[in-house]
Amino acid sequence: MKQIFTIALREVTRLRRRFSGGASPLTVVVLLGALAFSAYTFREMTVLGSGLYRVGVSGDAPAIHDPRFAPLAMDVATGRALVDQRVLDAHIDGDDVYARRDTKSLYAIGALKKFLEKQELARIRNAYAMARAFPLRVEINFLDAAPRPAVAAPAQPASAPTATAAPASDAAVAAQLEKIESAGQLPEFRIDSATDKEIIIPSLMTPPAPFAQVIVAFLYIMPMTFISIFFTSSFMDEKINRRLTILMSAPITPLQIIIGKMLPYAIFAAIATAGIAFSTRANIPLALAIFAPTALFIFAIYLMVPMFYRTFKDTTFISMLATTLTTAYLIFPAMFTGINDLAYMSPLTLAVKMYRGEAFGWREYLFPSAPMVLIFGISMYAGTRMLNEEFLMGYRPITRKLADAIFLLLDRAHPYLSVALMSFLVIPIVYLAQLIILAIATNLPLSFMLAGALIAAATIEEIAKSMGIAALIEARVVTSTRQVVALAFLSALGFLVGEKLLLLVSVTMVSETMLSAALFNTGFLLIPLIAHFIFTALVAVLNARFRLRYPFAVIVAVLVHAIYNLVVAGGLG
Repeated sequence: MKQIFTIALREVTRLRRRFSGGASPLTVVVLLGALAFSAYTFREMTVLGSGLYRVGVSGDAPAIHDPRFAPLAMDVATGRALVDQRVLDAHIDGDDVYARRDTKSLYAIGALKKFLEKQELARIRNAYAMARAFPLRVEINFLDAAPRPAVAAPAQPASAPTATAAPASDAAVAAQLEKIESAGQLPEFRIDSATDKEIIIPSLMTPPAPFAQVIVAFLYIMPMTFISIFFTSSFMDEKINRRLTILMSAPITPLQIIIGKMLPYAIFAAIATAGIAFSTRANIPLALAIFAPTALFIFAIYLMVPMFYRTFKDTTFISMLATTLTTAYLIFPAMFTGINDLAYMSPLTLAVKMYRGEAFGWREYLFPSAPMVLIFGISMYAGTRMLNEEFLMGYRPITRKLADAIFLLLDRAHPYLSVALMSFLVIPIVYLAQLIILAIATNLPLSFMLAGALIAAATIEEIAKSMGIAALIEARVVTSTRQVVALAFLSALGFLVGEKLLLLVSVTMVSETMLSAALFNTGFLLIPLIAHFIFTALVAVLNARFRLRYPFAVIVAVLVHAIYNLVVAGGLG
């Protein structure tokens, strides 16, 4: 640990020297100040909905557990006086609702109605078996108003949803809904049988897009990306000036070097996350838990950039590309929160639910977080293997560097075990890529969706399973067809084990569609194992025995794999 802290302190000193003059410190202060001001502004704006409506409650008024409301207990006379003085938006006294005629007050009553409707739907969902309760149908009756003398009536009629088949044991909850519905637009209502009716199926309704919450959640990503770029540039600067070579000659391990250089930036990211959570009145431990895997994922990406590139020009280009793709991956799924379970592939969806005051479980948390943490672990291991002078300082095409990196990850003394472990360890990357493919494909025209998604998924899988074998073939570590076939079987076995273990966490979060069933097949173990073995062996044998170039061998296997997936998907349809 002493070596790690020494390197971390050295990194802080280097970073401070980089901003020792000119306008750089002022730039940093301005950026951080703008970020803090944005967080403070969003905290004060009603866009978050926290404490938007102030209501007084008296008597047996229903309990209000909604962050949009700030309920205050008081007597009836005081409550009505405060409503008239515009201090409160409404006052609830048992069956009576007192409010003003202005828009803010009427919106408060409408929001209260929506809250109680949601509570009633949740009660029905918990009271009945899923097969009997859904799809739930809510009957909407348009009502006429007979105004109470003590309450001002609005100009427009209201709509009163009523849920059928409420059990007698929950009569109190249903009665609370009926009370507020009957006073929802301030008058007392009676049902007019001559008016129209409307049937609503909540499970088929599209909720509003959470633009405000996504924007606030994105504030957490900005400092992480900002500081990760500094981490990459620092690594690149030491690499170009060969100070990293001197550091590697010291009696410390590559892992200690990476952790020591990354530690100050990781601490800054954690402090920024806690600060934004505090500024926006969020749960700080929960915010840290949500965004810690995201920070690790971003650091994993930016650790790999200086490993492969030699110049600042190339590093800058690839860093901007990584920033763009990462931002798109994090933001776009969160925009569909509440619409599709695939939204949980982004941790920003959890942040949206946090700001909405909605609960989520461990399965929803692990669905986006587990692959990110695992990818960070893979990146750290890869970094320690690639942190040698020959690899870092060599000028080679990126494809050649990738091949060299794969070869460095393998243990040449134990090639069979290495290939199986590599196929096992790349599962989080493959799975995350396939989730992105699935999310994109579901928004494409049907004629392109199935074929495009299956081909893309098959390509990723076949490269992941065969790249280690191809590296060993090229290096002449394995030469016989028998060895190649044995490696193909071990690679398929390692891939299948990793695939099934990760699916145990997240399979229920994937939409039950024909396409997802083909991409994430969870059938019997024997059939997928045989399929994986055949496809991997096809690539390896074509490359080793028939001297077919690796990219063309992958294309052949991908076509066979895609046909297999299409048959599986068709059989399930």
